[in-house]
Amino acid sequence: MRESCRECACKHIAQARVLLLEKAKGYPAHYWFAMGHLAEAEDELVRDFPEETALVRAERLKLQKNRDYEMPFADLINAICGETG
Repeated sequence: MRESCRECACKHIAQARVLLLEKAKGYPAHYWFAMGHLAEAEDELVRDFPEETALVRAERLKLQKNRDYEMPFADLINAICGETG
């Protein structure tokens, strides 16, 4: 198993954001692609960063329960990578 990577997790979260924006523009299947990226973000963190893993999982589960939930992507990225830009 490779090492955990915060930056990789943030990239997956950012990609999920892009896919959810595309979903809103008429591409409903992109919801599932976004969910996959969020799961990948969890996988990137689970080995060495349990608190950050729990943050991503909690947000993913909220989105899973309500597809219209607006995730705080910038806050999540800031919590994991320490910056928003």
